[in-house]
Amino acid sequence: ENYSIQKNSWPRFGRIGLLWKALSGWRLLYLAGLLALLGEVFFTFGSPVIVKLTIDSVIGTSAPSIPAPLSLVGEALLGSDLQGGGLLKVPEAAADSEVAAVTETAVSEWVWRPWLRSHLWAMGIAFAFFILFQAFFSFLASFSVNMAAEHAAKALRDRLYGHVQDLPYESMLRSQTGDWLQRCTSDVDTTRRFIAFEFVEMFRTLALASFAFPVMVSLSPRLTLWGVVVMPVIIAFSFFFHRVVEKLFLGADEREGILSGIVQENVTGVRVVRAFARQKFELERFAAANTSYRDQVFKLIAWLAFYWGFSSFLGLFQLAVVLGSGLFLYTAGSITLGVLVLFLTYEQQVLWPIRQFGRILADTGKTKVALGRMAELLALAPERDLDETEIVELEDGSGASRKRDRDWAMGTIEFWNVSFSYPDGTEVLKDVSFKMRRGEHLAIVGPTGSGKSTLVHLLVRLYEPTSGRILIDGRDVRTIPKRELRGKIALVLQDGFLYGKTVRENIAIGQAEIEDEKIVAAAEKAAFHGVAEGFQEGYETMVGERGVTLSGGQRQRLSLARALIRETPILVLDDSLSAVDTETDRLIREAIGKGSSGGGSSSGSADAGAGTTTIIIAHRLTTLAEADRILVLEEGRVTAYGRHEELVQRNGLYRRLAELQSAICG
Repeated sequence: ENYSIQKNSWPRFGRIGLLWKALSGWRLLYLAGLLALLGEVFFTFGSPVIVKLTIDSVIGTSAPSIPAPLSLVGEALLGSDLQGGGLLKVPEAAADSEVAAVTETAVSEWVWRPWLRSHLWAMGIAFAFFILFQAFFSFLASFSVNMAAEHAAKALRDRLYGHVQDLPYESMLRSQTGDWLQRCTSDVDTTRRFIAFEFVEMFRTLALASFAFPVMVSLSPRLTLWGVVVMPVIIAFSFFFHRVVEKLFLGADEREGILSGIVQENVTGVRVVRAFARQKFELERFAAANTSYRDQVFKLIAWLAFYWGFSSFLGLFQLAVVLGSGLFLYTAGSITLGVLVLFLTYEQQVLWPIRQFGRILADTGKTKVALGRMAELLALAPERDLDETEIVELEDGSGASRKRDRDWAMGTIEFWNVSFSYPDGTEVLKDVSFKMRRGEHLAIVGPTGSGKSTLVHLLVRLYEPTSGRILIDGRDVRTIPKRELRGKIALVLQDGFLYGKTVRENIAIGQAEIEDEKIVAAAEKAAFHGVAEGFQEGYETMVGERGVTLSGGQRQRLSLARALIRETPILVLDDSLSAVDTETDRLIREAIGKGSSGGGSSSGSADAGAGTTTIIIAHRLTTLAEADRILVLEEGRVTAYGRHEELVQRNGLYRRLAELQSAICG
C-alpha cells in the first residue's frame, strides 16, 4: 500500500472527474452562465451591424441588409426585407418622401431611409440598446460562472481537507507540509480561476468564431478568406506555446511547494534554529530555493513576453491584410464601405480572443497540473475501518465466529503474540504478549527504539499488527471501528501538539460547550492550574503556535489536561511527563488515580477495580516503581514483566536501570 504521493497516480479521467464532481449542485447555474455568454456574444456582434447599416443604407444609398441571425431581429422590428410591416410602424412622412425620391431618381428607395436620415439619433439609440443588453448578459454570465466557481473551489477544499483527515497515520508522517499545503490552497485557486475565467474565455472564443465567420462569409467570401489567412499560424503557435509552458508551470508549482515547506519548517522549528545558530544556514537554504523558483518564473515570463509580442505582430499583420484587401475590393466595387468597417470590427473582436487562446491553453496546462496534483493526493487510500469495520473472526470454544455487541465496556487489555513491521520492512515488535486488568497501571520501559511507542500506536490502531491479536475486554480491536476505539483511549505524546489558541481552548479542544469547572479540574489534575493562573490573562492567555510560548514541561502538562478532560476509560502517556520535575510527576500520578493502593496485589489475580486503565511509558524509577505492572522491552521483545519488587531481584535491564538511578540519587 502506498503511503506517499505517487506521480500520475490518478485513475483514468480522474482530473475531469474531480472537476465535474466539484461542480456538483452548481452545474445548472454554470450552464446558465454559459448561455448568458451566448447572449453577450450575440449583442457584441449586433452593434457593428448597426454601424454598417448606418453607413451603407442610411447615409449611403445601398439596399439594406442584415446578416443572419441578426436579420431575424431586424425583420421582426422593421418588417419583411426591412420594408415595413414589423413591430415598428413606418412614419407617414417617411412613406410620402419615398414616393418623391423615386420620382426624382430612378433608384429604389429604402422606406426607412428618409426618416432615419432626419433622425440619426434613432440609430444611436439602437446602438446603445445593443451595448446595454451586451453588458446585461455579460453581468449575468460573470455572476453565474463566478458563483459556481467559488462553490466548486469550496467543495474542492472541503474534499481535500476531509480526505487528509482520513488518511493513515503513516501517510501523514511521510507528508511534505509545504507541498500538501500547496495542493490544498494554490492548486485549488488555480482550478477556480480556470472554471471562472479560462474555460469561459475558451467558450467565448469558440462562440465568437462560430458566430462571426458565417456572417463574414455571407457578406464577402473573398474578404473572409483574407481575414483568416494568419489565424492558423496564431492557433498553431498557441498550441506550441501551451506545450512548452505546461512543463514550466509544473516546475514552478513544485518549486513554490518547496519554498513554502522551508518557511513552514523554519517557523515551527524556530527554537532549534535559534539554539543552534542556524540563521545563516536557513537563509542560504531559503535563498537557494527562492533563486530556483525565481529562475523558473523568469523562464515563464520570457515565454509569455515572446508569445504576446509575436502574437501581437501576427494580429496587427492580419488586420493589415484585411484592410489592404478590403480597400482593394471596395475600390473595385465588390464590397461597400460599411462591409469593410464591419469586417475590421469583427476581425478585432475575433483576433483578441484567438490571441488569448495561447494564454488560455497555457493556463489550461497549469490547471491540468493543479488537478493532477490534487488527484494524486486524493489517490492516497484513506484509513480503513474508521466508522465501520469488517468483523474479524474470533474463535470461541466451538470454533465459530461471533460478533460482539457495540455497547462494550473497557475491560482488560491483552496482547497475544503481537509482531509488527513498518511498511518499509523494518521489524519493530516480535511476539509481544502480556495482559493487564481494568484499572491497572502498566509502566513500559526500554531502550530507545525498542518499540515502546509503536506498541501503544498499535493499541489505538494507528498501525495494524503484522501478526498476533490485541484484545480489549476480550474483543479484537480490529472489530472495533477506529473512531469508536480512539474515543475511549486518550493518548498523550511526549511532544504534544498545541494550537495557537487560548489555554482554555487548547484544553477543551473539540468540546466548545464544556463547563469551566471541568476545565479547571482537568488542569488541576495535570498540575497546570497554577501555571494558568499565573498568566496575566489566566485561561484566556494565547498559546503561541505549537506552544512555543510555553516551556517543555508546561506543554506536556497542558497536553495531559486536554486528555484528562475527555474522561476516557484508557489513558496512555507516551513519555509525556519526561519534561516535568519529580515532585510534579508524583502529584500528577496521584491526581490521575495511582496511589499506594493502586490495585496491584501480590497475587495479581484480583480485578484492579473500575478506575482508569493507564499505560505509562517512562524511564524515571519513581514512576516505574509505583506501577501495578512493569513491561520491559528490548529490541522489540518482552524481556521482563512483573512488579517492581520482583524485577529488581532479577538480572536484566530493569535491575541495571534501578541500580544506576539509585546510585545517582544516593
